[in-house]
Amino acid sequence: MSAPIPTPNPPPDLKARLKESYNAIAEAYKDWTALHNVLRTHYTEELCRFLRRDRSRTTNGGGTPPPPGEAGISLARLHALELGCGCGIPVIEMLLAKEMDVIGVDLSSAQVQLTKNHFPTQIQNTQLVVVEKDIMDLTYPPDEFDVVVALYSLIHLPRDEQRVIMERVQRWLKPGGMILMNFSTTEMEGEVVESWLEQDGGWMYWSAWGKEKTLEMIRELNFNVLLEEVKEDEGTDASFVWVIAQKTGPPAEFAPFEEP
Repeated sequence: MSAPIPTPNPPPDLKARLKESYNAIAEAYKDWTALHNVLRTHYTEELCRFLRRDRSRTTNGGGTPPPPGEAGISLARLHALELGCGCGIPVIEMLLAKEMDVIGVDLSSAQVQLTKNHFPTQIQNTQLVVVEKDIMDLTYPPDEFDVVVALYSLIHLPRDEQRVIMERVQRWLKPGGMILMNFSTTEMEGEVVESWLEQDGGWMYWSAWGKEKTLEMIRELNFNVLLEEVKEDEGTDASFVWVIAQKTGPPAEFAPFEEP
């Protein structure tokens, strides 16, 4: 992989370039992520565990939740949104298996087609809707979703857009709704790699607020952080903080971050 290039100001055609890149490397990215799906699978299961416990409390009028391994609480008909769904595996696959109704969104037409190829039956019966769109162009009414997942996707947005999309996600979630997201632990205004995954056409951009500022942002939006764990991606030197959090009320007023 080529060396990262500090890029504090993203190019004006950022989204078009990301779309072009993910279209070009869609198959290579699918194969690469298949080797690194352990964390995605683990934390999606953790999300489902928290959802079952929350449903048990609601159903039982605040009674004792089931033990962590209890799988008897149904998650059927929960409404889930994945931002940056890629090929749909493993996250959409797992949510569909729990009988949730899912919307998957991706900027890349090639990634969207891979997802459609994986789940034709669920698309036909409308359990799954797949949308090709920049996530910043999404519009949903308040209190629409029970779950929003974003793994390795928000890091492709400029940092100011990351704050905006988090505010929108907070509004889109129902009271008590949950997020599963991950973020780079390292703060960076922006970086570009010209040939990510050693692929021609693999131009890529990332930015991040870092662990502490990201968690501060999430808590300012009136999320109760249920889980935060730092993991290094297998086969890379990149560390991410994995977050599961629950919406507890309307968002607080954002205080601006102090730039370094």
